[in-house]
Amino acid sequence: MIMKMNATSKKTSMYACLPAYRSKEAQRTLNSKYIPPYLKQAQWAEFTKLKEIIGEIYNVRNQSLMVFDIGIGYARIPALLSDVATWNKIGRYVGIDISNHCVAQSRRIVSTKGIDDKVEIVKFDAVDLYTRYDKFLKDGQYNLVVCTYFTAGDFKPDKIEIRTKKDGLIDNYDMNLLEPNKNFVAVFKGAYNLLRVGGRIVIGSIYHDSDFVRKIQENFYRNCNMTVITSSRDPFTATLEGFWSERFNHKKIYDYLSWIPRDKIELIPLDDYDFALMVVITK
Repeated sequence: MIMKMNATSKKTSMYACLPAYRSKEAQRTLNSKYIPPYLKQAQWAEFTKLKEIIGEIYNVRNQSLMVFDIGIGYARIPALLSDVATWNKIGRYVGIDISNHCVAQSRRIVSTKGIDDKVEIVKFDAVDLYTRYDKFLKDGQYNLVVCTYFTAGDFKPDKIEIRTKKDGLIDNYDMNLLEPNKNFVAVFKGAYNLLRVGGRIVIGSIYHDSDFVRKIQENFYRNCNMTVITSSRDPFTATLEGFWSERFNHKKIYDYLSWIPRDKIELIPLDDYDFALMVVITK
């Protein structure tokens, strides 16, 4: 999720930066060679739990599921699911991504895995889920909506600019833009509309907001040859190249999902050291 910028660059939507995944720095964040152990562990923990949830929904419905994937990236989830019996419980899998590079890579991977008979990958901006529906985005159509591997933290408010002051840190911004983050809200209100009654949204992994997690994020991006421009005062990590990754505590999650009854929101730790968290929403 990256775009080459400098201190005087014009304002840009973070999610609109995604097509620049063609850059080698951005591609490194999806390359297991650069992904640190904490993030790899979160990937497998979210995948294990996701399989359980698919089984639970399938057992209630007793028929194949319609799945919608927000930010499909390199088709990691359908590719992994296709290697296990859980895949037989899925009838159709639709994934969106705003990155041309990710869409092309996903389609190649899906074709290579031989699962393109029930996987559709579409270029689409997730922020538009609440306001614009194409033919594949029908209200109440899906049993499961997934957003995995920290993607839920990537929806930067449009008015926060990725540019720096003289000291090299991010320019001053209005913290009210994160109370709540309207782009996050738009994505998941749209996702909620896509669900059938009894369906679930699985926000596969999000970062806990702590110095421990912040330092891991910063080191990860530096190892990918990016320049971190945020500090301990910021509830997100951003880089000069355009990366944005927000962290969450329980209060923020409930505030951002304020239209959903709390008893319909489940917060699931993905580890025992407060690094990553899964959010499951039931309609």
